[in-house]
Amino acid sequence: YNTLDSITWMAEWGKNKEVVTMTSSLAPLLRRTISNEQEQVTIGEELDCTEAYLTIQKMRYKDKLEYEIELEDGIGREKIVKLVLQPLVENAIRYGLGEEGKIAIQTFFDKKRNLVAVTIEDFGHGLSQKEIDEINEPFGYRWNTGKENRGIGIRYVKAMLSTFYQGNADLFVNSKRGTGTKITIILPAAKEVDEHECFDRR
Repeated sequence: YNTLDSITWMAEWGKNKEVVTMTSSLAPLLRRTISNEQEQVTIGEELDCTEAYLTIQKMRYKDKLEYEIELEDGIGREKIVKLVLQPLVENAIRYGLGEEGKIAIQTFFDKKRNLVAVTIEDFGHGLSQKEIDEINEPFGYRWNTGKENRGIGIRYVKAMLSTFYQGNADLFVNSKRGTGTKITIILPAAKEVDEHECFDRR
């Protein structure tokens, strides 16, 4: 709804280029959100969807938000549960950034163990050890306290990964107060990736 409000405002002010950019980013995000056809998508497709979300947020936050996405060669066609990155990025923007900030998303392949890692890092306020411990609590713990908790979205993603991959995937939180937070998702690779193989995100 905030995005639609922004589009309406930009249209009223004749900002046609911005309207095109925002609607072009909103369309694939909505398509992916409401589609029930696939539980898994490629990491490349998931990054495309996440970038569409970031494009919208960057336009809303103007110069207060920057982002970068790095896709290591060969990882683009590996599979991931759809829509697991967007909640983590949303958390990073909502809680991790100050007056201005940056979101960095990177992918890595551990050929020795045949694992894929995806990291989402902000360079904002960071978390205390207590907050990290709360995130690592089982999903549903203290759910009804009524207290806003940054860890709810992260714990939801962690629980979803654990259930879908039957314990063969995990999520880790590394953070230090005042320096930012890094979320790392570890996934089993579907196949061994040739380190010289290069795929685009699609």
